[in-house]
Amino acid sequence: MRLSGTKWLLSLVLFFFINHTLLADDIEIKNAKKWSFSGRVQMQHLYDSNTDADAGRTNQGFRMRRVRLQTSVKMTDFVSGKIQFDIRDNAPVLKDAEGEIKLFGEGYFRFGQFKVPVWREEFKRSSGKLLLVERSAVAGFLDGMLLSARHVGVEIGGELGEKAGFAINYSNGAGEGIRETAGSTKSDDINNGKMFAGRLDVELSEAIEIGISAVSNTLGNEIAVDSLDNTGTVTAIAPDFGFYLKDAGLDIEGGAVFGSVSKDFIGSADNTSFMLLDLTGRWMKKLATANENFGGIDGIGFAAGFSFIDPNGDVEKDEASYVRFGPEFYFGKNTRIQLNGEIEMPAADGADSIFKIRSQFTVNL
Repeated sequence: MRLSGTKWLLSLVLFFFINHTLLADDIEIKNAKKWSFSGRVQMQHLYDSNTDADAGRTNQGFRMRRVRLQTSVKMTDFVSGKIQFDIRDNAPVLKDAEGEIKLFGEGYFRFGQFKVPVWREEFKRSSGKLLLVERSAVAGFLDGMLLSARHVGVEIGGELGEKAGFAINYSNGAGEGIRETAGSTKSDDINNGKMFAGRLDVELSEAIEIGISAVSNTLGNEIAVDSLDNTGTVTAIAPDFGFYLKDAGLDIEGGAVFGSVSKDFIGSADNTSFMLLDLTGRWMKKLATANENFGGIDGIGFAAGFSFIDPNGDVEKDEASYVRFGPEFYFGKNTRIQLNGEIEMPAADGADSIFKIRSQFTVNL
C-alpha cells in the first residue's frame, strides 16, 4: 500500500516538473490557453503543555503541516479549472478539484470539490496567508460540524453592482473527499441529505468589508427502525467583517455564528443552540531595507486573536475561550516565520488551562 502511494506521489511530482519545463520553453499546452503552477511548503513545530513528556510520549516536535501542489488552467475566455493536492506525511490527498464557467459577464457556475461560502477566515484566506499560524477555534468547530471548508457540489455566484457579491452553494455536505452516490445505502453518515449554503458580501469602503453566510446541512444515519434513525439538520447564520488599513499595515477580521442542532440528530428532547465568536488582528511593518545578514528579512509583524465557543446553550460551563498571539517575520512577499502562544481556557469547574507554543515556517511557491 505504501509502495503504491509512493509511486503515485512520484508520478505527481513528475507531472508538475514536466509541465513546468514545457512552460519555461514556451511550448504550447494542449487544450488550454494558459497554465499556471504554484505550491506551498509549511513546516510546523508544536509544544503542548497538556502532554507530559515521559518515556512513552513526547510533548513537542516537528511536522509538515502542508505540502501543496496546484495547477490552474484557463481553457477559454469563459472556462477555467484548478486542481490542488496535499502530499504531507507521504499520503496524497485531493484538496481542490473544480471547474468554472463564466456567466452573464461577472457571474460564474462552479462545480467540483472546493470551499463552500461560509466564514470569512475559512474560505477567503488561503492557508498561506492566515493572520495566525492556524485558523481559529470557530473555524475548527464549523468544519467539524460539516458547515464549512471543502465539500463536493455546485455553486453559482457573481457580483451585484460594483460593491457587492453573492454565492449560492448546493453540495453533499459530507465533507472533503466524501462522495454520495445514487443508490448507495443510507445507513452510514452520508447519503442522507444535502447542504445548502449562501453568502452575501458588501464592500462598504476600501477599508471595510462585511458579509453574512447562512448554511443548513442534513446529517445523521437513516435507519429503517425509527428509534435508531437520527437524521436531522444543523443550521447556522454567520455575519463577519474585515477591516483593512493598508497604509498602517493593519488587518482586523471577526465575526459571530449563531446556530442550532435539531433534536432528531442528537437524540434529545429539544433542539439545541450554539454560539461562536472570533476577533483576530495583525499589524505588519515593512523595513526600510532588507537585511542581507538575516536572510533578506524585510518585514515584521504581530498578530493576536480571541475566540469563544459555546457548543450547547442548554449546558452550563461547557464553554471555552481561546487566546492566541505572537510575532511574525517576513522574507519577501512569499516567505515568513510565525511564532504563536496559544491558551485554551475551558469554563468547566476544575478544568486547567492548556498552553501551547506553535511555530511555523511558510514558503508560498
